[in-house]
Amino acid sequence: MEQIEQAVIYALDPSVDPNLKAQANSYCEQLKQSNDGWQMCMQLFMKVPKSVAQARFFALQVLENTLQNRYDTLDASAIEYIERTMMEYLRREFVDNTEADSEETYIRNKAAQSLTLLFAHVYPTGWPSFFKDIMALTRSSAGKSHEKAADFFLRLCITIDEEIGRMDIPRHRDEVVRNNNIKDAMRMGDIALLAAYWFELLQEFRVQNTSIAQLALKCIGAYVAWMDISLVVNDQVMNALYELLSDANLRIPACECLADIVSKGMLPMDKLNMIQMLNITDTLGRLDLSDEDFIESVARLTNVLGIELCKIFMDSSVPADAKVTAWSLIEQLSVYLLKFLANEYDDTTNAVFAFVNDLLMIFKKQKKNHQAFSASQLELLGSLLNVFIAKMKYDEDTDWDNEDDEPEEEALFAEFRKNLRVFTGHIAQIDTNLYIRFIHTSVIEILNKFKSGTDLDWRQVELCLYVLYTYSEALPKGAMQFVVEESKQLTPLGEMVREMITSNISSYAHPSVPLQFFENLVKYYQFFELCPEFLPQALAAFVDTRGIHHPLTPVRSRCWYQFYRFVKLLKPQMAQFGETVLSSMGDLLTIEAEPPVMANTIDGVPMPSASTFDSQMYLFEAVGMLISSEHLDIAKQTEYLGIALQPLADGIQATMAQGYSPDDELFMIKLHHYIRAVGSIAKGFPSVGKGEGCNKPWARLFIHATEVILNTLQTYNQFKEIRDATRDSFSNLITCLGAELFPYLPPLINSLLIECEITELADFLRFIDHITHKYKPMISDVMDELLMPLVKRVFDFMNTAPSGTDEAILLLELRKAYLQFLAAIFNAGLDVIMASERNVGHFSTILQSVLHFSKDNSDPATQKMAFGVFVKFVASFASTPQQPSRVAGFDQFAYNELIPITFSIPMSNSFNVADGQSMLVFGEITGIQKTLYDKQGTEFIEYMLNVFFPSIQCPRETAERYCQAIQQCDLKQFRKYYQSFISEAKS
Repeated sequence: MEQIEQAVIYALDPSVDPNLKAQANSYCEQLKQSNDGWQMCMQLFMKVPKSVAQARFFALQVLENTLQNRYDTLDASAIEYIERTMMEYLRREFVDNTEADSEETYIRNKAAQSLTLLFAHVYPTGWPSFFKDIMALTRSSAGKSHEKAADFFLRLCITIDEEIGRMDIPRHRDEVVRNNNIKDAMRMGDIALLAAYWFELLQEFRVQNTSIAQLALKCIGAYVAWMDISLVVNDQVMNALYELLSDANLRIPACECLADIVSKGMLPMDKLNMIQMLNITDTLGRLDLSDEDFIESVARLTNVLGIELCKIFMDSSVPADAKVTAWSLIEQLSVYLLKFLANEYDDTTNAVFAFVNDLLMIFKKQKKNHQAFSASQLELLGSLLNVFIAKMKYDEDTDWDNEDDEPEEEALFAEFRKNLRVFTGHIAQIDTNLYIRFIHTSVIEILNKFKSGTDLDWRQVELCLYVLYTYSEALPKGAMQFVVEESKQLTPLGEMVREMITSNISSYAHPSVPLQFFENLVKYYQFFELCPEFLPQALAAFVDTRGIHHPLTPVRSRCWYQFYRFVKLLKPQMAQFGETVLSSMGDLLTIEAEPPVMANTIDGVPMPSASTFDSQMYLFEAVGMLISSEHLDIAKQTEYLGIALQPLADGIQATMAQGYSPDDELFMIKLHHYIRAVGSIAKGFPSVGKGEGCNKPWARLFIHATEVILNTLQTYNQFKEIRDATRDSFSNLITCLGAELFPYLPPLINSLLIECEITELADFLRFIDHITHKYKPMISDVMDELLMPLVKRVFDFMNTAPSGTDEAILLLELRKAYLQFLAAIFNAGLDVIMASERNVGHFSTILQSVLHFSKDNSDPATQKMAFGVFVKFVASFASTPQQPSRVAGFDQFAYNELIPITFSIPMSNSFNVADGQSMLVFGEITGIQKTLYDKQGTEFIEYMLNVFFPSIQCPRETAERYCQAIQQCDLKQFRKYYQSFISEAKS
């Protein structure tokens, strides 16, 4: 025993020599797995004087492992020994030992768990007196209970319920059968004894030891789910429960116990009768609701009661008169529902959300069945809507400017608001007019108060604007109208938007207000298409200190993004204001480089937080949209573009002239920002068609900026920031300049590729896809030269083992980008480059790489892409009776390697034909077979009949059916046939 104790100490001591620690761990594990290790551990557990707590805990772990995994190895005498030893332990520790804290809590809990596992094996046949024997230990000769023994007994009962009674724990079917048998046996006898004793302990300890009384209440609440309800719902127990609702120490567990009783599964009419008998609504009115924790418990009780009443009301088997009774009880309970919903603490409000949801479902069903609402129902709906809107307001203790506020609290409130929005949406569906009237009245009232000079709290103003923002989400799309078509009068929504703009509410001196105001402007941008006379006021708010010039950086940055969206959505209407708006933005277009600030993600991973420049790029794109407006004179466009671009090009050249110093961390950041800003302006310009150039006078300004950027890349292409910025900027410049940039592509691509890292290669491949699409077919020579250097670069990275999870994800993305790159070559009609003199020698290497990805069943998304690329290969390179393949040996590859995997992959055990992802793969597989048949006809059929199917021992009759199907069916029909072919073969 001393050896076991010493081994446990060594295994748990972090300061022990690693070799000795490993030996100790190995010894402990061997002991745990041996057939007789539990016996030595039982002796260690019962040793006097006691062993160290860690060793005794380990001893119980070994016993638990034996009872759980090797019970069949124990004979009758061994089981009897364990029973006797555990009873001796209970007597010694909880009866004879009077010291209050003589046993560590975690050992006591582990002992209860071990005893529970033993109980599950021996009750009722092997140890029918289990409960009586332990209950006998708890009682003293004087008729009272030993406190420590009573405490352990109740904890043991709770652990037993968790093992056999809990329905929310997934279990094996054998365990379910075992547990049901145990519960049936307990119902026949011991459960009545237990219920009586729990109540006895509750009464005995409700004053002298409330923790034991709480455990007794927990036992009653846990077991009531599967025992006879009459053992609990009787005058004796219920009177005690109602008394305890006034006991400051026990009212919360009493309330929880009452909720467990109400939620017990019963027939609807039996449940309704029980609820009427319990008369809980009257009891609620007499409770002292001054303690917030107790209020939350009562709210949960109300929630459970409401859910049960709603279930009864919605049950089609319940008679009409019983439904009337149930609804009457719901209406009585709704008084408390509204009270708890309106509680200042959100946890209390949350506690009744399930009841609210069920109640609103009743109203929705009533609406669906075209049943009129009573006056009391309409009043309840109005009261609910009022509470929902009021609870959306920020709490009084919310300090918007306090940076110490926990972000979790803000996230919780956002989720809370979201739930309330769902409920208001339900009410809008139930009674649209009620919703419209209420929101319209509430919003207009606040706006009018603001206009009249009434002093308003920022929370009221923010709520007003937030409610207006959510208004349209609650109504069907058809209700989002601003003007009545016939009368040309404003709708309630139109009136609210007009009043929001004209009230000057955006000038309210709290950051939350302009933030929500501009969110609303963007959301309801269509208002300005119908009422353009209000656009100047909206733009004035956007461009002054309320919006993009706001003194607070977070507000200002968000407004930059909202302004970009506003301009993008209303570009035609913005034309006449373009010059004015542009002139007001000049001071915001100055690039300020700042060191990156690291922040932790939700997973605790450090990453750069968003910088001011990230938001500023939206301004540059908005500038591009305003300048390129077709309503602006071309000369003005050129003038304004020069004003916007020249400082950026000058900034690049001035920075370059300084020369790079490793000590200057802002040097590369400045160049990065200047380059990205040029691209952002270009992004705001319209696209030119494929293969077209741009002959506008302003194009030369972009060309000049392009040359400056390319020069920067060629000088500093060893820096990832410069490569990333250039790639991003050129993507946008290519879109608006088209063929004008074609001469710059070879040096651009070479400079990007030569230093490309694994972290950016997937993005680079997507960039090449973009170029390929934009410049087909003129890009053919460039791509011909680029193909193999790029493929080699991809292979170099993919042939390295990932060093961690992040790199594994990068390699997975690289796979997909590579396959997409190959697909883009075919889509652009550039497949000729694969068979060119320069590249044909590497054709087989490319085929084998795609073949490798197509065999990986663990990644169906990539697998689908690989097979999709093969469909294109077959369509492009397979021979026909009239024309040989452009690449010698491709047909042999198709028949010897490609066709076999179109059978072996779906036939593998890891491929599930019924799975959605696998079905997409399956579609590409059948596409390969069908495409090859369409190209080769009889040659394909003869090969399949005479070579392939015999090689896999496929019956001739099955092979002929396959050949008939591929000849007669279209692709969709053949896919369906081949699915049945595979399913039949696998069965």
